[in-house]
Amino acid sequence: MANVIPTEMRRDIERYERARYILAGALVALVCAGITFVLLVPSYLATLLDAQHAALGLTPITPAQQTSDSAAIAHANALIAVLAPIAQASSTPTDVITDALSLRPSGVRIDQIIYQAGTPSSLILSGSADTNSEINAYQRALSNDPRFASVTIPVGALVGTDGGRFSVTLLGTF
Repeated sequence: MANVIPTEMRRDIERYERARYILAGALVALVCAGITFVLLVPSYLATLLDAQHAALGLTPITPAQQTSDSAAIAHANALIAVLAPIAQASSTPTDVITDALSLRPSGVRIDQIIYQAGTPSSLILSGSADTNSEINAYQRALSNDPRFASVTIPVGALVGTDGGRFSVTLLGTF
C-alpha cells in the first residue's frame, strides 16, 4: 500500500502520527508530574512547619534533661582527663607491661597490674610466688632493665612473712 499512497500524503500521515506520539508522551509526562506533585506536597509542608517551629524555639528543655546532659558532659570530660595521658604517651604501656611480665621466673604469678601515667610513670605488679628466692630473682631481673629507674618490693615479701604474696612497684619514664 505504501506504493499506492502518494509521497506527499505519506509524509503528511507520518507527521500526523509523530505529532500524536509526542502529544501522548507529553500527556503521560504531565500526569506523572501531577502525581509526583501530589505525593511531595505533604512532605514539603511538614518540613516547612518544622522549620517554623525550630525558628520560634518551641522545643523547651526540661530541667531534668539539662541536668542529665550536664552529668553526661561531666562524665565525658572525666574520661578524657583519665585517658589523655595514655593517648599522649610516647610509648604504649603495654610494651612495658609485656617486658616486665616476660622477666618473671616460672614460679611467680601476677594477679593484678596497675599502671599510672605521669612523670615518672609507675607500674604496680601484685601476685604470689612459690619461694622468696623467686621474688628476689624477679626483683634483680627487673632492676637490670634500664627502663625501670626504681624497683621496690616490700620487705615483708622478701623475708617471707606475707606467705608468698608480693607487690612490685616500678618507676620510670614509660
